[in-house]
Amino acid sequence: MGVQWQDPENRPDFSGNYRPSEATFNAHHLAIYDDHFNVQTELVPSTYGAIIRYDFQQLELAHHGLMIQLPDQGGFKYTTTGVQIAVSDYHGGEDPNLTMYIELTIPGFDPASSGFYDDQNGWHQATTGDGHQLTLLLATTQATIDCHLATSYISAEQGHLNLSRLSAADLTSLKNVSAAQWNDYLSRVTIQDHHPALVQTFYTCLYRLFLFPQRFYELDQDNQPIHYDTKARMAKPGLLYTNNGFWDTAKTVYGLFSILAPELLPRFLQGFLTSYQETGFLPRWLAPDERGMMPGNLVDSIIAESARKGIALDLMPELLAAMRDSDSKPAQSERYGRQGSDDYERLGYIPADKYPESVNWTQDYSYSDYCIGQVADVLGDTVVADTYWKRSKRYLNLLDAESGFLRPKNSDGQFKEPFVPDRWGSDYTEGSAWQNSYSAFHDIPELMAALGGAERFDAQLTALCNTQPSYHVGGYQMVIHEMSEMAAIDYGQLAISNQPSFHLPYLFSYAGHPEKTQVLIKQLRKLFDASTTGFPGDEDNGSMAGWFIFACLGFYPVCPADATYVLGIPAFDHVTLHLADHDIQLNTANNHDHNNFVQHVALNGHDYSQQTITHQQLINSTSIDVRLGLVPNHSTTDNH
Repeated sequence: MGVQWQDPENRPDFSGNYRPSEATFNAHHLAIYDDHFNVQTELVPSTYGAIIRYDFQQLELAHHGLMIQLPDQGGFKYTTTGVQIAVSDYHGGEDPNLTMYIELTIPGFDPASSGFYDDQNGWHQATTGDGHQLTLLLATTQATIDCHLATSYISAEQGHLNLSRLSAADLTSLKNVSAAQWNDYLSRVTIQDHHPALVQTFYTCLYRLFLFPQRFYELDQDNQPIHYDTKARMAKPGLLYTNNGFWDTAKTVYGLFSILAPELLPRFLQGFLTSYQETGFLPRWLAPDERGMMPGNLVDSIIAESARKGIALDLMPELLAAMRDSDSKPAQSERYGRQGSDDYERLGYIPADKYPESVNWTQDYSYSDYCIGQVADVLGDTVVADTYWKRSKRYLNLLDAESGFLRPKNSDGQFKEPFVPDRWGSDYTEGSAWQNSYSAFHDIPELMAALGGAERFDAQLTALCNTQPSYHVGGYQMVIHEMSEMAAIDYGQLAISNQPSFHLPYLFSYAGHPEKTQVLIKQLRKLFDASTTGFPGDEDNGSMAGWFIFACLGFYPVCPADATYVLGIPAFDHVTLHLADHDIQLNTANNHDHNNFVQHVALNGHDYSQQTITHQQLINSTSIDVRLGLVPNHSTTDNH
């Protein structure tokens, strides 16, 4: 940040302040005025860095320039034009010495007035240094400076190469380039509507969606992709992506990419293959390398969804082999592979007396098996497909039809006792039996039948929504934020604030009650806005934003691996989806606040009474027309 100081020997307070209402926060441009140091700061991002302008408007003290705090272990050295910085030991991954290299140019750089504080606040003047939690003061002789910043996870030399590619740009030209890049993605959806705040929220979510996954590769001197392999601890050729938890993002993010930016999916999938080639397992949660934080192998869903949608078919043989290999071999650690795979094969479920969150692991393995079968089927291997589809029914081994929940079982085949439906943790992930009993995304009709049919299923879902948002902390032994967020939104046990509940409102449609889906979705959309507190729960790598986008468009992928969407209720008067070769018009008549129900749907001008639409039907269409009304009209819709 830009600061002023008088005597560095007596460390001043470097706390700044600004007024958010007067700041500019755009996807391509940040501008804030610091009232404490009287400096206007503008930042325009690039792929591997930024240009930052510091305009010191009232120079009242002896020195001015930049204050940079280095977290944990860091070092620096001056260059002829600024500084090179290295920060390491900050992420707890495979390589404890993973380093981020930063190079920064500082016009008018004044080394004689610069220096650093160590972690004991001791002041040092030196052209190089390293240590723990250093704070750099880098002085300039100029009142307005444009600093060029570049980063690298590969080497200082690669960081310098990244900086050289930015050197010809100025703030204005980079701002134009950045705006054009964002507009390319954000303009793929255009909206006409009489609710400007809702439109603003939609585009805020679209921006957040396109932030993930993030590149973990760079371009070498020949403009070929290279990346840092944290397991081998060396640079290697190829694509790699990071900052993605597939347990979250598989539900929404990649389905939207398949519609709005399908050209990106082959690159993502190639990056996931890179992870497999370097670790021996397909990734579960990358940040930047494998975290292994959540149950299952939900990257399988993304692969199957792409295969069913005809995307990156040339990669599917290799991806199928990676899926089957990742599924079949024992996990080397909790970060990789299938936890408890031997017990899963022997018992047909993950036993609760040996593994935490066993209900979610069992369901997610069942869904992954279905996904593997889907890819095999696309490739014409019916034997493998049938084998995995049969395995995908194993979640039913945990079904307690009497209570209507999936319950944890011990190794002896007995349900774990006592059973408390709203007890969180231990056997369930970020929720209780209420949120985590209906995640057999691929098999909802059979789950419904096993529970006693549509009427019983509807009653169970209705109870879920109407039950108080109570919780027992259970295995968490404390109130976690997902509990308090569920209670705060007060939609019963429908915790749309977290991923396990994303699909729940759409399950009413399977039970023959799409009108309940419609009114719920319309009400749940009100929990979102464009402010900094505009989500009911965690963003989680764009997944929450993705849920809202689908909720506004009027359809949702309950089972991404089926390449099918369940219809909901659209939010806007007119939406145009700009695909590569044509536009799709989504029109909503009688779109008033008090009209909560779909009266009629037309696909390409023809009556459409189904409650689902396939991906191919959607992307090959030119129009979907929906008419809303005040009360449900059961005569216009058919069940699944």
